[in-house]
Order: sequence, then C-alpha cells, then structure tokens
Amino acid sequence: MVIELSPKPQETMAWEVKARLKREDRDNAVQAWGLNTAGLVQAGRTNVKYLPLESELLTDEQINITETIPSLILRNIAKRTWTAEQVLRAFIARTVIAHELVNPLAEVLFESGLTRARELDEILRATGRVVGPLHGLPISLKDVLHMTGVESTLGYVAWIGQLQPKNDSLVDFLSEAGAVFYCKTNVPQTLMSGECVNFIFGRTSTPWNTSLSAGGSSGGEGALVSLGGSPLGVGTDIAGSIRTPANFNGIYGLCPTTGRLPLHRADRTAGDSLIKGVAGPMSRTLDGLELYTKTILSMEPWMKDHQILRIPWSDSLYHEGLGSKHKLCFGFMAHDNVVLPNPPILRCMQDVRHALVKAGHQVIDIRPFDGVEFLKLALRILHATGGNEVREIIASSGEPLIKEFALPSSDKALTVSEYKECSKELDIIRQKYLDLVLDTARLTKSGKPIDAIILPSGGTVAPPHGTMEYLTYEAISNVLDWTCATIPVGFVNPRLDRKPTQFTPLSDYDLRNFETCENSYALSGHINANDGLDSPERYQDAPVCLQLMGLRHSEEKVLGLLRTIDRALGRTDDYKA
Repeated sequence: MVIELSPKPQETMAWEVKARLKREDRDNAVQAWGLNTAGLVQAGRTNVKYLPLESELLTDEQINITETIPSLILRNIAKRTWTAEQVLRAFIARTVIAHELVNPLAEVLFESGLTRARELDEILRATGRVVGPLHGLPISLKDVLHMTGVESTLGYVAWIGQLQPKNDSLVDFLSEAGAVFYCKTNVPQTLMSGECVNFIFGRTSTPWNTSLSAGGSSGGEGALVSLGGSPLGVGTDIAGSIRTPANFNGIYGLCPTTGRLPLHRADRTAGDSLIKGVAGPMSRTLDGLELYTKTILSMEPWMKDHQILRIPWSDSLYHEGLGSKHKLCFGFMAHDNVVLPNPPILRCMQDVRHALVKAGHQVIDIRPFDGVEFLKLALRILHATGGNEVREIIASSGEPLIKEFALPSSDKALTVSEYKECSKELDIIRQKYLDLVLDTARLTKSGKPIDAIILPSGGTVAPPHGTMEYLTYEAISNVLDWTCATIPVGFVNPRLDRKPTQFTPLSDYDLRNFETCENSYALSGHINANDGLDSPERYQDAPVCLQLMGLRHSEEKVLGLLRTIDRALGRTDDYKA
C-alpha cells in the first residue's frame, strides 16, 4: 500500500508528525485484525478488483456473505441463517484486503462494530424480533459524517484529535434502523477535489486500475464498495461527490434532492448555501440504493429533522419508473457544450441507447445544456467565501494544501448583494431547464415530458492520479437540485475506443480533455504492434458509467428507471457491479 505525503523539508514539521501518528494508529488497527495481506499484489499489476476473491484469504462462507445483495443479507440475519457478527466479520475481512489494495479507510471501528453486532444478535435471540429494517447490516460511512466520540478530520491535520460530541442526524436514523458501523472512509483534504488524497491518510485508487483516481470527495467510499468491503456505503454530494467516485469505481450511486434524505444535524450544517450538500447511498447493487432510500423514508425523518420535507416513499412513482404507467421516453444529452466526452463514454452512450430502443422504450435527443453557465454560477457560489475558511484551517496546523485543490483568491469572496444576485441567477436557471424538460412533451409518444435525462458522468473515465479538472457534468444536477444517479454500463475497450481523427474543440477545457485521450484508449499491453495501436496502458480496465437525471424529488422514479435500464441491458435484479 503506497502512502503519499508532501516532499520532506530539512526538518520534519509538527503537522507531519501528527499526521504520521494518526496514520499509524489507523494502520495498526487494520493489522490487528490478523489477516496477512503482505505480498498480495504482484509487481506491475494494476487491476486488483477481483483480488479479494482470488487471494484465498477469505473463507467460502465469507465470500458467500460478501457477494450477497443487501436485502438478502438482511433476510438471512432475520431468519438466523447468519448472525450479525458473522456478517460483519466477513465484511471486515474483505475491508482489510481492500485497504491493502487501494487505501480506502480513514477511521477503523471494527471493535465497536463487533460489540454492536453482538448486541443485535442477543436482541434477536431473546425477542425473536429484529431491531429495525437494517438489523445487522454493515454500513460504511464517508469521513464527513459525524459519530459520537469519533474524529471527522475531513483530511485536515488540524482536526486530528477533535472527537465529535454527537451523531449526525443520518447516523442516528441508520443506527435506529439497526445498521452496524465499522469504518469511515477517506476523503480529499477540503472535500472540494475530484481526487481522494490528503496528508493524513494518503491517496485512494480505483481497484480497476490503481494508477487511476478513485474520485472525490467520496473516493474512499467508492473504492471500498467496489472491492466488496461494504454492502452499502454512504457518501455526500455537492458537486458530484457521490457520482464521480461511483463513476470511477464502477458502482451505483444516488444523489438525492435536498430536503429528501437526512445528513448533518442542525448545528453542523453549512448554513445558508444556495447549493446544498446531500447524503446518498453507494452500492455494487441497485438493491442497495433501493433498500437505503425506502428504509430512511419509512422512518418519517421529517418528524425528527426539521430540514427534511414530508414526502413519504411513493410506490406509484417507483412503478412509473418501471414503465407501468405510460410508455417511457429517455432524453439523451450527448455533451454539455463545453467538453465532448472521450471515446469510451460516447460508445457506451450509444450502447445504452440501442438497448433501450430494443427493449421498446422511446429515446429522443435533447439540446445540450449550457455547461458554461452552470460552471460559472457553481464556482461563484461554492467559492463565495474566497476560500478564507480553508486558509484559517490550514494556518492552524501549518500543513500545506494538496496540489489537487485550487484555492480561490480572497478577492473572489462575494458581498451579500452579490450573493443575492447569485440566488436570482440560480432561480432563473432552474426555471429555464424545467421549462426545457416540460417542452419535450410535444415530442414523446405518451404526450408527457421525458421521464429522465441520460448524460455522461464526466468528460473522461477515471483519469490518472491528480489530473481531473472538469466537474460540470457532475455539478449540473446539484445546481438544478434534481435527483441524479450513476449506473455502470461498460468498460474501456482497446479496439473500439479510438481517438477521433478530426476534432474541433468546444472550449479550452475540451482541448485539454481531448489531449488526455491521445494514445490512451487503444491499449498496448495485449495487442500486437502491427495493429497500429501504440498507446500506453493508461486507462486499462477503467469502468464507464452514465448518469440518469430526473426532476426534483423524483428519487423513487429514478430508482425505477435505473431498474428499467438494467433490465434493458440484460441484467437480473440481483446484478452486482
């Protein structure tokens, strides 16, 4: 496992010592589990996705448990086929392997998780009843989520040692439902980066190719889930922070509308931000996303958390997404007028399109959204303070900033009147694109607006570490505050994903994005030289995911539509990415 830190000065700085000690505590807690992962990866191997199953470190029972979809895990615990402790031990073992492979962990909570699992087993034995709908299910949490007595460093050395006094609202709901927490996962310093790296815990990679990014800011969560170390993880999203890691790690992820599902308790919110962060599920299975959303909404979170709207789960909306109400129509948006996605993404867009048409669904092209206006407004709002709070945090420890985060200039801070103008611009954009979707009713066979928009998850698949730049594809839904999900649909194909012979860039961003695909998707490792494919193995094995975006408060319908797409792709309901 490679841990990257900043270049060493002549004398070790105090912040470096603090970071090293924290990192050693984490690694000692992992090693205390007693699983010998030394020498697990052969030199030169970059695809470690299936190493947990190939390693012979897991028993057949542990493989069976960790390869089971979440809802079936719960049924087996409830029937006492498996104990909660058995299940947790299986996922901990797989997490230990995952940590050796891609470095996804921040906080190790194995022992407290085992205590909780044993308590749940005793309750079920004594009463014959489960505690709640998630009784005994291991759930991993992104480090941004607060737990009583546990640190939430968010990748800042300055916040090492600061124990949280209370649980977040979401953590309380999941605990009440019977979930078992056993780890928190790595994030980029500041959270505002598409690369998961900080000076405490180092860098996280995607298991599909460890030379490529795991994404951010829920990168540790995405990588752990992808390797099967967690059946269901919780990430957060304010500009693609669930969907970028889901994309780069080849899993499912749901970014809900604000006010639908809980996140922080009131005193830990970000205040009156025009673009608000949300929490959502990440899983190898669509079953995990459905289970999480149904469970939380069944608990009537609006009764305990004032931030949550009273919108119960709607079976009717879910079945509408399955196509039982009217003939479905998907709008396809090929690009955002700023960056044309690289070849494998465009190919997979067409593959999904053909599959939906073959399955009997209508597909229409929609006018690309204006990525320029989304990017400009999002950056003004997200940088409204001029980065001053970040400066204060790092100044208190003396640590530098990661190079993957571009700190905005202090003179970019907005006045109150400028911020109010952003609010007005945001309302105008939101109405503009709602009208655009409503106008599609004249083009559909049902006479209703398109059911959702299928669009790229980004301009590129998982890029080499430290190179991600463009985030507008992922930020569109946050600006609009629409429900958006990630669905895995394919992989880079060395024979099909050729660089275009002619290219006129849409923007400077597009030119730089295009340059990343030069000699990158035609891979040399397994191809004869006379094929004319002379590229390095830069993007080998990278997954390709797409986004499915619905209107506000359409979580149930989006989940139903994901199920419809999966079925069109020939997947069974228990399919695992």
